[in-house]
Amino acid sequence: MQRPCVSRRTVIAGAAALPLTAPAIGRPQPGLQQVNLLLDWKPMPTYAGFFLAREWGLFAQRGLQVALLEGHGAVIATQMVAHSSEYWIGVSSGVASAIGRSRGLPIKSLSVLYRNTPSVIFARAERGIVVPTDLYGRRIGLVPGSVTVEEFRALVAVQNLDPARIATVSVDPTAAPLFDGQVDALIDYEENLPSALRADGRQISVLRLADAGVQLYSFNIIAREAAWTSPDKRSIATRVAEAVQEAYSRLQYTPAAAIAAFAPLYPDFSRAYLSQAMAVIVRQLGRQPLGQQTREGWQATIDQLGRLGLLSRPVTPDEVAGDLPPV
Repeated sequence: MQRPCVSRRTVIAGAAALPLTAPAIGRPQPGLQQVNLLLDWKPMPTYAGFFLAREWGLFAQRGLQVALLEGHGAVIATQMVAHSSEYWIGVSSGVASAIGRSRGLPIKSLSVLYRNTPSVIFARAERGIVVPTDLYGRRIGLVPGSVTVEEFRALVAVQNLDPARIATVSVDPTAAPLFDGQVDALIDYEENLPSALRADGRQISVLRLADAGVQLYSFNIIAREAAWTSPDKRSIATRVAEAVQEAYSRLQYTPAAAIAAFAPLYPDFSRAYLSQAMAVIVRQLGRQPLGQQTREGWQATIDQLGRLGLLSRPVTPDEVAGDLPPV
């Protein structure tokens, strides 16, 4: 298995061949409410809390049987939660949620699991890319259509970098361009490609966008607005979020137990990779309470997206998120 050629979209190339829907749904259990939850990508370690909530019976304890279905990116997942007949609850990113809301998508954020973007610019250690100005004169690989492209633009804007001094190259979502000399650096969630490379013994450096001033809410749970205003579905959504947050909390305090429970589900993930990825996830989840979203956090995200011209119209935190604390 050549880990350096894998990404968050392809690191589970083998596991992706396994049917996610069948094991996710399983046999209906009497007395449990059935819920289809749409992930925004394939079953990566990022989503471990969702799978662990199922494996540890946290959904069932709350009267739910939750099917976890793989998606095709945060933007598409947000659109499907807003309008499809199959899903009314799912996973997105803060960027996609705010942009979608500005475009009229009727969605609400229920829980923000990553209050800072996990995206990093990573390079072979000998390239010496450790601070934003190290990007000058370098070629940065960007995956067309990925929200990381907008996050890269945010980094350039926040750091007042001269974009004319940084070359960008469209690449496929693998690590291959980094090792065949096509680019000097790539961008991805730290728990994905960078962790896979480290697990494979590669020496890489990372420049965390959050440490460089990019203030964007990331990994979050969303629901269709009409469902959020329905008492029955609001109750379901709240219980889903509580179960997932409990699972991630357990992951934070007992990552070894989380790895032991998650690894058998997708055996193509090496234990070395899962250890690297889970360590990043523990840090990324941050301090308790998990899932908390604030008006200030959403306003910072909205302001940054607005400065980049990515919002179709101005939006407020209360439009994007449900049940924010009062002013």
